[in-house]
Amino acid sequence: MNKPAVTEGIGFINYAWPELRLRVLAERITDDGSADLRFYSVNGTGELLLHTTRANLMATTTMNSLAKRLEKNSQDIPWTDVLTYITGKTMDIVRRGEPAEEIWPNEDDTLEVEYLLEPLLYLNHPAVIFGDYSSLKSLFALAIAYIVQLPYYDNALGLITAKQSTKCLFLDYEDDPSNFRRRWSALERGFGKGAMPILYRRMTGTLSNSVEQLQRIIQDKDIKLVIVDSLGPAARGNLNDPEPAIKYHAALRQFNITSLTLAHTAKDLLTKRRTIFGSVFFTNLARSVWECKAEQETGEDEAVISLKHTKANLSRLHPPLGYRFCFTDNTITVAKTDLSATGLSGELPLSLRIKDLLRGGAMTVKDIGEALEANEASTRTIINRMAKKNQLVKVGESWGLSVI
Repeated sequence: MNKPAVTEGIGFINYAWPELRLRVLAERITDDGSADLRFYSVNGTGELLLHTTRANLMATTTMNSLAKRLEKNSQDIPWTDVLTYITGKTMDIVRRGEPAEEIWPNEDDTLEVEYLLEPLLYLNHPAVIFGDYSSLKSLFALAIAYIVQLPYYDNALGLITAKQSTKCLFLDYEDDPSNFRRRWSALERGFGKGAMPILYRRMTGTLSNSVEQLQRIIQDKDIKLVIVDSLGPAARGNLNDPEPAIKYHAALRQFNITSLTLAHTAKDLLTKRRTIFGSVFFTNLARSVWECKAEQETGEDEAVISLKHTKANLSRLHPPLGYRFCFTDNTITVAKTDLSATGLSGELPLSLRIKDLLRGGAMTVKDIGEALEANEASTRTIINRMAKKNQLVKVGESWGLSVI
């Protein structure tokens, strides 16, 4: 038996034996050797599907049984030899990984970060926005998609886009195309910059089990940003275990493009610190993490959100961002807003809140801490730090803003 012609593609390996009039397609291959196999008889006019199965290539008993099953289709093909070759070659391809490369220092390199959308999305790295179910994070993700696809480079939201349009793929685990389209349409009317489509896919399988299909879409449609809504159903399993987080980020890594994942919130009962729900690896493996909170009165047509940068691997933490959403029957508008005048002012750094408070006059450390509901010791530390920067001056027992 001659060696077959082997063709590798995104998510598949194709084996063709012209002299045997046989083609075998291996798909959805895992590191442990499981694969979907399709066997085709090839003739002058087309192909006939002989058999399809999912098999563990490394299980001798399984492969022997498969060879016996295939012998019912053709006695002229050495099925044991065919399967042995497929097993060896497939595992070699799957396990070889990327080649090692030498990386030399470059005198032109800087630590300046490349962004797809500054300051929210590093280029070709995973970001997460997490928040409660009513935090409007999904709606804000749609606004991000609109801005980068246009691209809306002169937007009033303080977001810096790339010069060229960025095609997005929205993977929806929570809603349906009809509701999604209504929100997309309402945002388009609010921005008023023209209608455009977004590539949408309603999802049911986990991200790690959907890599091959998604890779083909990403390549065929030239996708540069994938948005996943939301993390729980996309990762699945016991989210407090490391494995779902590691498998989820391994899937994102295979896309090799920028990603934004929307996630729900967990709160540490001892520290009261809010984090991404599930294993710490969901946070550790993301390069940038933002916490989203919303303020909206019941029955009101406006809502304010804050975005607090809680993790940054490639840059400094960015100051909190604030946005105001206004809703009508068919339009959603988004505008930048000052959080200090909202119920989300507590998301601002303590130094900024102290500055805003002292615009009304000098106050003691104790009074400042009480007014801001901040620990007195922490307040004193921040005030001393601000004084060293000549931002505050002491007046008797009180502190006031410096006049520069």
